[in-house]
This record gives sequence, C-alpha cells and structure tokens, in this order.
Amino acid sequence: MMLILVAAIVSGCASSRPNLSDAALSGDPVSMERDGARLNNQGAKLVKDAEQELIEGRKQLRDGEAMVQAGSTRVTNARFEYKDLANASGGASTPTAVADEAKKLRAIGRRWEDAIDTIRDGNQLVNKGNKTIAEAQEEIRRGRQMMEQGSTLVRNSARIRNNEALLPVPE
Repeated sequence: MMLILVAAIVSGCASSRPNLSDAALSGDPVSMERDGARLNNQGAKLVKDAEQELIEGRKQLRDGEAMVQAGSTRVTNARFEYKDLANASGGASTPTAVADEAKKLRAIGRRWEDAIDTIRDGNQLVNKGNKTIAEAQEEIRRGRQMMEQGSTLVRNSARIRNNEALLPVPE
C-alpha cells in the first residue's frame, strides 16, 4: 500500500523533474533523500546565480535610465543653443563670416545627434536590463521550486522510513 502511495506522489514530481533517479521514483528512501538533497543544492545554486544576474539587470536599468536622462538634457541644451545662434545669425556680410556661422551650426547639430544616440543607447540598455531582470526572476522562481521539491523528497524519505503518510511533491 505504501509503495503505491509513494509511486503516486513521486510520479507527479517525475513529470516536472525528469532528473530523478529510477530508484527515487520507485520509492527507495535512500535515493529519494540523495536526489532530494541534490535537487535542493542545484536549486540553491540557481537562486544564488540568478540573484547576481538580478543585480546586474538592475544596474543596467539604472545606467540606461541615466543615459536617457543625460541625452535628453543634452538635446534640450543643443536645441536652445541652436535657437540662440539661429536668432543671432544672418547678419554675416562676408563669405568667411557665413562659413563661421555654418561651422557653429554644424557643431551644434553634431552635439544634438550625439545626444540622440545617447538616448537610443540608453533605451537599449534599459531594455536589456529589463530582459535580464525578467530572466533572473524566472530563474529564481525555478530555483526555489527545485529547492521546495528537493526538501519535500528528503522529508518524504524520512516519512517512508517511519511508515508515515507522504507529503505531496510540489510541481
């Protein structure tokens, strides 16, 4: 009777945890404990690694937002510089003076374009950071799930030895 119960409980785990040994799936308490401990350790490592990725994703997000802000400020400054220069221009009376005005306008245009590129790069970094964060959060969820499954297998191995009812293995 206990073996049927073990098979039913552990089979739920088999569909989402194909890396359990056949012995653990058949209800061997030693194998269940060993596989559960391994699953718990793998899950803990996955969570630890994903937490580092989460930190990196948040840094990418902050850096990207700072780039967008800096680029926006530079665009605004370039726009004001252009308007000031454009309003002051047009009074040139020699080709050299016209060339000088054009040179100043081109320099403002380059700064403006650079600022727009900074905004684009910042937005790309924000998107990358958001993607990194989402992936890390998913890995943390999977790692915690593995730890919970492993812990339940270890507890169930002790319950088998004590002829107690088994706990359902979370999926």
